[in-house]
Amino acid sequence: MSLKAPTRKVFAKLLSLFVLLLCFNTLVMVVVFSRMAGESTDKALRLLRSGVLGAGLIALCFALPVAVWAAGSITRRIKRVVVFARRIADGDLDARLEASSGDEMAAMEAALNQTAERLNSSFAEIESHRQELAAMLDSMQEAVVAVTSDGQVRWFNALMQGIAGTQIRTGRSLVQSVRDPELLSCVRGALEDHEVRTGRASTLAPGRVFEINATPLPGGGALAVLHDVTRIEAAERARRDFIANVSHELRTPLTSIQGYAETLIEDPLPDSEVNIEFLRIILKNATRMNRLTDDLLALASLDSPDNKLARHPIRASELIEDGIAALGGLVVDSGVELQNAGAPNALVLADPDAMNQVFGNLIENAVKYAGEGRRIKIGARMQDSEVEFFVQDFGPGIASEHLDRIFERFYRIDKARSRESGGTGLGLAIVKHIVMALGGRAWAESELGAGATFFFALPVVQGNSTADEKAKAEETLEGC
Repeated sequence: MSLKAPTRKVFAKLLSLFVLLLCFNTLVMVVVFSRMAGESTDKALRLLRSGVLGAGLIALCFALPVAVWAAGSITRRIKRVVVFARRIADGDLDARLEASSGDEMAAMEAALNQTAERLNSSFAEIESHRQELAAMLDSMQEAVVAVTSDGQVRWFNALMQGIAGTQIRTGRSLVQSVRDPELLSCVRGALEDHEVRTGRASTLAPGRVFEINATPLPGGGALAVLHDVTRIEAAERARRDFIANVSHELRTPLTSIQGYAETLIEDPLPDSEVNIEFLRIILKNATRMNRLTDDLLALASLDSPDNKLARHPIRASELIEDGIAALGGLVVDSGVELQNAGAPNALVLADPDAMNQVFGNLIENAVKYAGEGRRIKIGARMQDSEVEFFVQDFGPGIASEHLDRIFERFYRIDKARSRESGGTGLGLAIVKHIVMALGGRAWAESELGAGATFFFALPVVQGNSTADEKAKAEETLEGC
């Protein structure tokens, strides 16, 4: 309902009041003229003047308060409507008009209150949808930023904020918020050509790569979605490197086997001693290929999500003794002295077969680099809630730049020496994966000229120091 209709009705009421007063004045005049009919002329005139003056004063005294009251009431109610309208315009949708008497203004006030209720409900629903959309976009694994048709940032999610930092703000130009040329080019293309643009950003964050999809919006502007493909890129690069390394590792023994086999076949006058030497070389390379295949299968098994090592409480001292017993023959044949440096009786969770493989790879690696000392120490020590196992050699040592990468697949410090000794470059990688699967960690420490020490740590089973307690721990683990 508009304001004109109630206003017209109010003025109609005032006009009716004026007519009523006019009728009252006319009635007074009739009474005065009736009295004048029986009086003299002079007296009639005086009576007429006094009657008219009295009637006017009576009408004025009666009409003035009524008019002031009516005007004040209307003014107050209109002011309340104006204040209410301003509060609604300022966004205060909880504003309401007070209920009044059941006239036309009251009907208008009720209609305005109803309109405010509907506006409040509509805006609350819109805000709820906006918060749901914002929460959904913030929970996305992709960074999202929306810009206006003139390139100003309209909206961005939390991930985009994390990438761009404090530089990105609503209302600020995207060019001033991010500096990656590929992202800016894609957004500009979507704004100018109204077409979807794709690209790849590599300078938004150090060491991270993003795929960009910039899409024009129907109402103007554009939306850019950034998908982090850093891990995919790293996995693809690792896959390519792995295939290249495996191919390279297989090519050398295969070439050797092929060459010696062809020589044996084509030799018209075979020499038994030469043949035996060639066959030994073929066997050596076949053995190397077999070891490489076994190591690759072991790594594949460790990388499989279905692979779960058996974890049993075992004393650290028993693991050291079993490792020495299993590999004693290898060490003796190489002329290296294997020393037991001792170990605590603390229980650790480990897989006995996997631990034999760990010690085997570490001791075999140490034998290759035992150096002039020709001795290897193997032992363990308590360190907080872990047992740190170590295998120490006294060879030439390892330069510091290699220590962080020495557990990588196919990483070698001296490639020629490693291949000559029959190494596959996977032994230390297998050690790291087994230890990590058991909840531990592996690392190396070394000084050039002072040998190298390879460590791995396993968590301790707390509160189990006797044989009975060890059995109890085994029952507990089996029950889990």
